[in-house]
Amino acid sequence: MIDLVKKTMLAGVGLAVVTKDKVLESLDELVAKGRLTKEEAASLSEKIVEEGKAETEKAKTEAGKLFTEMLHRANVVTQDQYDALAARVTELEGKLHKEFPNND
Repeated sequence: MIDLVKKTMLAGVGLAVVTKDKVLESLDELVAKGRLTKEEAASLSEKIVEEGKAETEKAKTEAGKLFTEMLHRANVVTQDQYDALAARVTELEGKLHKEFPNND
């Protein structure tokens, strides 16, 4: 399951790299044809990169939510859940020891 998620995310990264190369290639063509200045192309490139970063972050967030939901459905305990339960058990053991001291 984890391998599938990794492969999917890596495929997305690969697609992003290919898309960025194509965008840069297209912008260079527009500059060569005189339809854009180099400054306009640079500005547009920066805007595209920023939007790409925002979309990547959004995709990471959505993937995280999906993965967490899949773990929940599979009844797998997360590290946070385990740590919270362990802390609760330790607290309850402390209370129990105060109520019923053991002199062993």
